Amino acid sequence: MPSFVFHFVVFALISIKYGYNYPTGAPNYACQTMTPGHGYASQACSSNYTIQSDKLQYDVNDVVRLTVNSSASFKGVLLVAKAATTGDIVGTWAVVSSTTRIVNCSTVPNTGITHNSRDLKSSVEALWYPPSTTTNTSTIIQVTIVESYSNIYVSCYNLTLTPRQTNTTASMNSTSATVASTTTVTTTATSTETVTTTKSISSVQISWTYNDGVTIVRMRMNDLKTSQWFALGLSLDQNMGEDHVFMCRHLADGSVLLDRRINPSGHSPPVSASTISNPGGTFNVTLQKVEDGTTYCEFTLSNFVTSGRRRRDIVSLSQATPYYPLIAMGDLDSSNEIMQHKSREALTQTVQLNREETIMSNLDSDDSGKKVLMKAHGIIMIFTWILFVSTGILLPRYFKAAWPGTKVCGKPIWFTVHRALMTSVPILTLIAFILILVYENGRWISRNEKREFAHSIAGIIVVVFSVIQPFMALYRCKPDAHYRFIFNHIHRIVGFIALILSIVAMFLVMFFTQFSFEKNKIWGILIAWICWLPIIFFLFWLIEYCSKNKPSAETKTTGFYDITTENTNTPDDTYNKAQIKIDRIKGILLFIHIIVALVLALTLAIFVGKTD
Repeated sequence: MPSFVFHFVVFALISIKYGYNYPTGAPNYACQTMTPGHGYASQACSSNYTIQSDKLQYDVNDVVRLTVNSSASFKGVLLVAKAATTGDIVGTWAVVSSTTRIVNCSTVPNTGITHNSRDLKSSVEALWYPPSTTTNTSTIIQVTIVESYSNIYVSCYNLTLTPRQTNTTASMNSTSATVASTTTVTTTATSTETVTTTKSISSVQISWTYNDGVTIVRMRMNDLKTSQWFALGLSLDQNMGEDHVFMCRHLADGSVLLDRRINPSGHSPPVSASTISNPGGTFNVTLQKVEDGTTYCEFTLSNFVTSGRRRRDIVSLSQATPYYPLIAMGDLDSSNEIMQHKSREALTQTVQLNREETIMSNLDSDDSGKKVLMKAHGIIMIFTWILFVSTGILLPRYFKAAWPGTKVCGKPIWFTVHRALMTSVPILTLIAFILILVYENGRWISRNEKREFAHSIAGIIVVVFSVIQPFMALYRCKPDAHYRFIFNHIHRIVGFIALILSIVAMFLVMFFTQFSFEKNKIWGILIAWICWLPIIFFLFWLIEYCSKNKPSAETKTTGFYDITTENTNTPDDTYNKAQIKIDRIKGILLFIHIIVALVLALTLAIFVGKTD
């Protein structure tokens, strides 16, 4: 055999061996043996790994949170729940960690958890849902950990869970939905126990079956409190807008109401599906109730007919069309009408109504921490563009000849204050922009959300222009340069456009459907601001106009300073009593403007801060 053939064969065999693994997770058939096909036996159990559970006993409506932790790191994991007596795979799983995915053990959906990449991990979280019927058989959570290609741990960190007895189930169910400050059982190679706390979550499970043209949908959510709602949306593009929505409301009186709606566009509140002549299929409610802390909403969809008719850009629902599931929850107002969702998740897999499907999601019912970012964004922008920018514009426009004897840091007072204000503007604007970017998880607003999209476009132009301004000023030519007038005009135009667009952006927010600004007439504050701006500029212009045209010997001999430079107000004999009086009037007017701008900005910021 030629040497190159021999080397090729050896290389191929090695490649086959090392290629016979699964960097994107365990295959479906590995659930039975829990052993990866690496050709290596399980290592002796190590204390570097632990598996934690938030409960040792469970009921059919419970959600069990499990966490695999490592003091070092590992590459792969496989979690499967099996009945202790028969070894049958039981229950279903939901993904929590971004480093994991679902495994369909023996083609049964959502029956295992595994890794989705070969990246090193220090911990993995997952949620396990017990089977729908309680038995006396314990459940063993089997765990396989792949530290490296040759270091594998099988059956070292298994955890046993037991079902609650029937006579105690009712008293225990009320705590099954949300995990908060609960005792956590930790299983290690040496069976140690520790106590930890976990964050509150609300879990949603939605499944449906299809038979002879009828789709039976079952929606279940743990810990849906009164005056809250959760919904399933079926979308063609993962974005809100033009979607079919099935909404379950837990009303203030404790009853449950399930209805069908459509979401015309973006954040617009969903409206009744009756607005479409053919929404697609007949909707019939079969169950709507709250029992033992779990909300149940079930319905059927049947009698689908083919139709090409459209209304309000909503395509009729189809059983054969792939949809992206959107799951959301939020609060109800005092009239039991829905408010802006507090939590939302767009699933990446597609589903169809003519086949069996199961969807699971975990929603954080308390997003107050995240909303702080949105509120901070609004408050920073309000003070920056109402108070700082307007004051910064008035100073170079009307105060270049004022107070020539007063200097700060060797520069005229108007220039020093103007520079300080306008340097802080791009910094604060960028901070506010980053805050809202984090709030939106880096997602740009969809065009379907028309007002929000327009706000984002106006806002990004404001951000860009505010950053451009200081760089233009930094590289401007000398005050007496021949082409200095070009900088003066561009600097003013860019600043003026940014100011106008900031008002447009704020005004658009007043009509966002997720806020109550329009209902409470908060937009009146911005109307007052829009009216005040031309008034204050007109008053300053009037003062200068009258002072220039005053028939006085003093003003004839004094002259006026070149307002295109920052060093014109040097004290000399021309600064007389008339000019002192004018500067005093301007100073009083500037103080009034600052007070008005501050009051309007503060009032608007308070309303933003109180936004739910």
